[in-house]
Amino acid sequence: MSRGTDPIDGQPLTALREDLRIARGTVPGDGGPAPWLVYDPMAHRYYEIDGTGLAFLRAWRTGITPAELADAAGQALGRAVGPAEVAAFRGFCEANGLAAHRGGWPALARQAAARRHGLGAWLLHNYLFIRIPLVRPQAFLDRTLPLARRLAGRRSLTAIALAGLLGLYLAMQQWDAFCATFLQFFTPEGLVGYLAALIAVKALHELGHAYVATHYGCRVPSMGVAFMVLVPVLYTDTTDAWRLRDRRQRIAIDGAGVAVELAVAAVATLAWSFLPEGTARSIAFFLATTGWVMSVAINLSPLMRFDGYYIAADVFGVSNLQPRAFALTTWALRETLFGLGDPCPETWSPRRRLGVIAYGIAVWIYRLVLFTGIAVMVYALAFKILGLLLFAVEIGVFVLRPITRETLFWWTNRRRIAPGGRVRVTGAALAVVLMLLVLPLSGRVEIPAIAEPERTERLTAVAAARIETVEVEPGDAVRAGQVLMRLRSPALDHDLDTARIRLALVELKQDRRAADPQDRAAGLVLDGEQNARREAVRGLERRHDELVIRAAFDGIVAEIEPDLQPGRWVGKGEELGTLVSNGRRQVRGLVPEDAMARLYAGASGTFVPDDLTTGSIPVTVSSVSDAAVAIVEIPSLLSTLGGPVAVREEKNVGPVPVEAQYTVVLNRPDDELRLSGTPAVVRGVVAVSGRRESVAVRAIRRIVAVLVRESGF
Repeated sequence: MSRGTDPIDGQPLTALREDLRIARGTVPGDGGPAPWLVYDPMAHRYYEIDGTGLAFLRAWRTGITPAELADAAGQALGRAVGPAEVAAFRGFCEANGLAAHRGGWPALARQAAARRHGLGAWLLHNYLFIRIPLVRPQAFLDRTLPLARRLAGRRSLTAIALAGLLGLYLAMQQWDAFCATFLQFFTPEGLVGYLAALIAVKALHELGHAYVATHYGCRVPSMGVAFMVLVPVLYTDTTDAWRLRDRRQRIAIDGAGVAVELAVAAVATLAWSFLPEGTARSIAFFLATTGWVMSVAINLSPLMRFDGYYIAADVFGVSNLQPRAFALTTWALRETLFGLGDPCPETWSPRRRLGVIAYGIAVWIYRLVLFTGIAVMVYALAFKILGLLLFAVEIGVFVLRPITRETLFWWTNRRRIAPGGRVRVTGAALAVVLMLLVLPLSGRVEIPAIAEPERTERLTAVAAARIETVEVEPGDAVRAGQVLMRLRSPALDHDLDTARIRLALVELKQDRRAADPQDRAAGLVLDGEQNARREAVRGLERRHDELVIRAAFDGIVAEIEPDLQPGRWVGKGEELGTLVSNGRRQVRGLVPEDAMARLYAGASGTFVPDDLTTGSIPVTVSSVSDAAVAIVEIPSLLSTLGGPVAVREEKNVGPVPVEAQYTVVLNRPDDELRLSGTPAVVRGVVAVSGRRESVAVRAIRRIVAVLVRESGF
């Protein structure tokens, strides 16, 4: 049965709401006819309709049949109107509450009940974005608008711009100090000031939107707080801006918040240059960086539904940009893959259509990264059970569900897909992708590693001393026992002289013991004291000898501190240089847990130093640790020191790896791994040919590992 003969669609029309308002909309960016706006004052919502929709509204009469509505609208439009168009518009009006439901109040109650969720289901569906209105600011905005206009006057804006330029110039002159101000946030006073400044600048941001909207005659019914993934952000309801026909006015409302933040940043940057060290200067730093960086990076991004998105939509004259871009991009995807022949959802020029499709693809990619990142974030921040639940919701609802929905559409419409060249190309491409996922094509494992000498010794001062001579230079080859540098410690010399004098006094008492009854009676005490004095002298002599720093083994002086000059004082334990063996080396690296299944002893690989002037070296895996390392003991690999292994510093523990890491030791097949001319530690990457494994198996194993690790509640 066709829709035109459906008995439900044949029912007489119900009444339209009498409080609806109709106004002309904004001319779209492609220069086409301006749409019409239907305003629902109860929901404070605008609906955009075309000329056909306006003809339906003008011809709508309570009690007439859909066929009569089609005839009346067709006469106004000068063309035939089909029953499907009438049914679609009638459903639109009833679904959005613009007309009384055809089934009466029982059907309306059922519709409302179907939309109603319990608290748990409501939180599950809305935790990504929950909006709570707090104030109705219209009266306050009307009273204070004259003041806001003065602050936004030409003189004020010129003064703010000059302050910003001067502040940036002064900050550039103290760039290191400007960046170092961030450390103040880690004090309790700094955190309190940070939160206060954040709330203040975001409140000013929202007031910027509200004042400009009021300036152009729009009503601002509410301001409040919204929770995005349970993170609070302020919002302003500027829905009334839809009725503005001048797109420049709407752009001014969209960009007002960012403009206010940039103005605050300009003043704060200048204030930072004159404020003393402390919390106030840190707050100025935060206000400045928030305006200059966060506003540009986040608020002005057209890929998120923040200010930048609405600015882009109004600049290009495309209302509801993202939903229309998604619909157009989905259509283009289906036509490219299968050539279904469906009509294009938009009547734009090819150039405009291509631009919106590119935007839709960019948003798809951005959303995939964003929602995956949000899933990982909520998983990490929430307690275990809730974290796993929210992670599953994020990935399932926002990543897997759209893919599944599109795949089901392809399957449902498989009979419409005509066999041909395009389908064969699509099938071949999908087959190639599937093969790349399931076939074990690669076993390559990249291991961040260092090539290090077998022996390394740090040269340090055994006592506070003065440099007498430095007898070697970096790169010099030395023999075991060769003098590297001489130090002198007046304090140690004094202690040694004093100890020798005391030993001499005890020995004198021992010599006269036979003639002195008192010394003879204390003979055992003198023997013990003499032994103690001799040990003290020998200990001080050893420390004195250690002031002459000698090579402990044959090797090369890898480094000497550059400012070691005769006459300079050094502290006890201060590092003076490094001596390394000039011979066989070993390669040590760290491999993540998900690569362990592909490694085995004897696997061959190549060590590629970061220094491209040093050649690559073939190596073989000698051993792989059975347990993950508790801390990373290879400084060159620490992310905090510019290395590739991500770590977090834990107090009283050290650099703890973010992801489980295992130690791998590698050597040359001939057991003689050497790097001539590069005696110090050399950092690089080892590319090992391990067991082949498919991408799919690797992903499944990683997922299973996470589930097993997190299964202990």
